[in-house]
Amino acid sequence: MSSLNDILIRRAPAENDKEWKRSFKAVASLFYDKEIATISASLSQSLAAINQYQGAYTAATTGTILRKLTAAVAAVPEKNVTEKNTSSTHFVVPIVWSDEFTGRKEILKKIELLMENDEQHRRIAMIGLGGVGKTRVMLQYAYRFKDTTTSVLWIHASSISRVNKACLEIAKAVKFSRWDDPKSDKLELVREWLESPESGKWLLFLDNADDFDLLFGAGRLAKFLPRSNHGAILMTTRDARVGMEFAKQKCITLGALTNDESTELLRSRLGDSEESLEHLQNLGEELCGIPLALVQASSFIKQNYLTIPDYLELYRASDLDKIELLSEDFDDEIRDSESRNPVATTWSVSFDYIRKRDPLAAEMLSIMSTLDSQAIPESLLNFGSNKIKFQKALVTLQAFALVSARSDGFSWEGRKERLFDLHRLVRLAMRSWLNHHEELESHTAKALSIMAQRFTDGDWETRGKWSSYLPHAAVLLASEHFEALDDSYNDPVSHDNESGTLNHRPEGIVCQICAASLLTILATCHYTIGKPSLSLNEAEKAYRIRRNLLGENHVDTLAVLDLIAKPAKDLYLFDRAVEVCQLAIKGKTDTLGPDHPSTLRSYAYLGITYRPMGRLHEAKKYGTHALEHRRKHLGKDHPDTLISMGYVATVTRALGDYPAAIKIETEKFDAWTKLQGPSHPVRLEAMAELAWAHACQGNYNQAAQLMSHSVNAQLELHGSKHFFTMWSMANMAVILGMQGKYAEAEELCERVLELRTKYMGVSHPFRYVSKLYLAWLYNETGRYQEAEAIEREVLVFQQGFYGGKGNHDVLLTESQLASTLTYLGNHEEANKIKSDVLEIRMKSTGARHPVTLRCKSTLGLTCMHLGEFATSESLLVDAWENQKEVLGEGHPETITTVHRIAGLRERQGRHEEAQKLCEIVVEASVRALGEMHPRTRARVADLGRFDEFLKHENVFDDKFQVEGPDPTEAVNRLLAVVGISDS
Repeated sequence: MSSLNDILIRRAPAENDKEWKRSFKAVASLFYDKEIATISASLSQSLAAINQYQGAYTAATTGTILRKLTAAVAAVPEKNVTEKNTSSTHFVVPIVWSDEFTGRKEILKKIELLMENDEQHRRIAMIGLGGVGKTRVMLQYAYRFKDTTTSVLWIHASSISRVNKACLEIAKAVKFSRWDDPKSDKLELVREWLESPESGKWLLFLDNADDFDLLFGAGRLAKFLPRSNHGAILMTTRDARVGMEFAKQKCITLGALTNDESTELLRSRLGDSEESLEHLQNLGEELCGIPLALVQASSFIKQNYLTIPDYLELYRASDLDKIELLSEDFDDEIRDSESRNPVATTWSVSFDYIRKRDPLAAEMLSIMSTLDSQAIPESLLNFGSNKIKFQKALVTLQAFALVSARSDGFSWEGRKERLFDLHRLVRLAMRSWLNHHEELESHTAKALSIMAQRFTDGDWETRGKWSSYLPHAAVLLASEHFEALDDSYNDPVSHDNESGTLNHRPEGIVCQICAASLLTILATCHYTIGKPSLSLNEAEKAYRIRRNLLGENHVDTLAVLDLIAKPAKDLYLFDRAVEVCQLAIKGKTDTLGPDHPSTLRSYAYLGITYRPMGRLHEAKKYGTHALEHRRKHLGKDHPDTLISMGYVATVTRALGDYPAAIKIETEKFDAWTKLQGPSHPVRLEAMAELAWAHACQGNYNQAAQLMSHSVNAQLELHGSKHFFTMWSMANMAVILGMQGKYAEAEELCERVLELRTKYMGVSHPFRYVSKLYLAWLYNETGRYQEAEAIEREVLVFQQGFYGGKGNHDVLLTESQLASTLTYLGNHEEANKIKSDVLEIRMKSTGARHPVTLRCKSTLGLTCMHLGEFATSESLLVDAWENQKEVLGEGHPETITTVHRIAGLRERQGRHEEAQKLCEIVVEASVRALGEMHPRTRARVADLGRFDEFLKHENVFDDKFQVEGPDPTEAVNRLLAVVGISDS
């Protein structure tokens, strides 16, 4: 209206001028409807300005014109015009607002902070993954300005056609000059209007501005973006590079919702649902706090009358089910009508764009989707491209928030290995995209080829490298493309490895030989880190593939048999372990020769397998054979030789020759220390095995010192879940009990029992070994009924597991149960069990074996309780005489037998002999166990009270042969570490 006032003032016609009246009416016809008030206000403002600068006369004249103009306007009939709309504010937002918005308070505060200075042009970019809620947050901010003096305009900027369409809608709403001219450039018109004073204050939202080339490349859309001190542009983009180029430092990164925000969103979407907080949190965590995924899930739940647990059961069934649910379309009044709602298809927009603009980045993303989503090493992604192209591709993936760099990389071979995370839901969506385009198998095959070239060993020294590969290899081999490999007898893929690079022809098909090689590496690594079940499954699958493709006597096939034997033995699958050892020995002897290191390895494994089966002499035969030949052909300090020494020491200890076992274990321990240093796992294992040999010999303090050091170091190195760490902890609990530290022993034993139950399963024999030792501790502290219940439970399991009598573990449990029955006064049943066990021990382990002598001693005690003094004396004296020679007079078990003989002498009325023997027992007990040991104190109290002392006596029954400091500080530290590890 300022132009109109200028014309009126300049012409100032007379009142009776007919030409003026015609012009007056023409001007009046420009106004209609509700705009009259606006124009009147504008003219009033002009009048004030004229009055100040033009004087009273001009003001009066203009006032006359204004009155006439107002009257003329009132007389004009209503009519629609298409020439110009000069409304002061406009709200052009094509997306419907909803009051269901929750959370994001901090993000909105950041926007407000960046928008504070409204006296200059501002540009803000919100960056984030598709579906994370960028549009929703900006929409919430935009609606704050509805019905205010600030215009709000919205442009969907995913393509130039969408931009032009949005500009046309803005032109229709504002109706500035030439808006309806089909030849006019609406984008330019919008820019001109926003830069002019007529537009007033404004906010322009550029939504989904993801295409860098459209804005800053050939499209040059950025040059059409207005700059005005009375306006601001707010952008949403998936590409961080677009945001930073547009807004420089004023970028806001929008991540996933917090747990509380996810819960709040789900509550608002599900309405009056009675879902618990736990269920809401579970769903939020499962869907990674992605708002679009949560809205989609809540819609599916409501439409299908499901509960959250119902939905999660469907969702977690398989990756295919996850993809199907994430691909479900749904109504969302807030999202742009031309956008694709489902999560999976939303991200396909990003995939399509990256594929066109950066093929290397798309290829890397495809490979990543075949691996685990977390901590992906860059060495698995850089497959042949130069460093610059590789880095640019990484930047592309990071810019779209599909991939994020981690801060916990590692170094190996003198270089830093970076690790990257792929968003978990993005991985699922990418796999769906590849599957839809029939490219999933080809990229799985390529990932396998890359992995086979990078992941070549499972040595402890290179664990920093292979530990980062391990989860990705496991995920890769769990793919559906590997399910039927071990049933195939033909490999359709040929290899070309002459150039040092593995090439497959044809490409795109999973190579079974590579799969088998990777499985063997996985089996080795999983055994190294103490996961025998996983190791066995992988080794068995590798064996089937190689046997079918290469033949059962191929050296690669035979090598896998060793990988089966070790975990099978640890899992007590003795028949399978023996079978594969025998197959390996025969095949390797025929193929490689009897003295080949691989053949000797199979001999060693067969020997160590026979030991827990109770076939001790066969175990010693094969173990010694392997040791002697390894010393001859490999040398006394070769790692294979030292491993054989450990096997022979174990068998020697099982045969009851504890001094000889200690000698071998000490030699082995010293050699490993010299070869590998103080912190290597094999040295720590050797220390634990030496400690156990000392414990068997009754050197409890020395055993405690060694074992506590080993266990603490193992906990720091492996954590409490490792197979051997649990073995060492269990044996240290026994040693603590032998030292009379029953409370500490019970605490540690219970911890080990929890760990074995959790990580080895409720049916693993070692779990029952821990229960059995816990029962022994109950006996030591007078809880006999609790002990009996556990022992009977263990016995039922072992008889079913091992198949009846005769097994070493079964005999051990029967002996301990019989001792408990003795405590409870049930001497008849105890006598029967002990007699049966002794008979079997005499045949299986021999008359002078420490275990057999222990059985004789405890049976002699029972006979004494039954009044069979002659039989009791014969058994006790025979046990004592042999124990002195086999174990030594100062061994705790020898001392226990002397104590029983003293009790027998008192029962026989031979008081002086009993007194002398009891004094000898007390003195020996002080030397062997210490003055404060509970048994020493009980024996001191027994002096002079021979009629009652037997009720205090705790018998050394067959409790310590299966497994298995001061060091009070070390013990306390161990208990603390164990507690932390298991928390």
